[in-house]
Amino acid sequence: MMKDVQGFDIEYDFSGFKKIADLIYFDGPFLSHYVSDKGDDYLFYWVDRDEQDNRWLVLRINIASLQKYIGKEISLHDLIAHPNDGYLYIVDIDNDIHYHNIKLVQPSALPEEYLPDTNSLYEFEPIPSEDANELMTYEVTIPYKEYSRFDEFLQRIGFPVSALKKVVTRAAVF
Repeated sequence: MMKDVQGFDIEYDFSGFKKIADLIYFDGPFLSHYVSDKGDDYLFYWVDRDEQDNRWLVLRINIASLQKYIGKEISLHDLIAHPNDGYLYIVDIDNDIHYHNIKLVQPSALPEEYLPDTNSLYEFEPIPSEDANELMTYEVTIPYKEYSRFDEFLQRIGFPVSALKKVVTRAAVF
């Protein structure tokens, strides 16, 4: 029997999520990186199971935090204890990949068994999913004063700038 967790029952559609990679895998995924149909990044962390379901903690994460985790600058415990949004989801997923018993929870409401060790720094190699290639994004930082030269360069080599604008999902101007 899975642990009872206090939270708010909600409806949330995870069906449009695409897996980028399993970040921790041992006889099955323990931590996976997903992207929503809106382009938001999420981590799914396996925490419990019973005869019918596997339970996952799901948290929205920004790219900077994900990079810090993979770069061993912050722990998985820190990501879960201090999620970007201030809350996370608990989701039960059955063998037919049906999402149910979805709750919005505060990190303080989690059973201690659901939290990784405080020193849970990343020690693995990501395993890209089949969906990863179509979802891969590359981050290019172009100083603002050089932007017009970059645009000219792309046009000169015949790269369709409109295609670049379609694949860029995150941009920052410095």
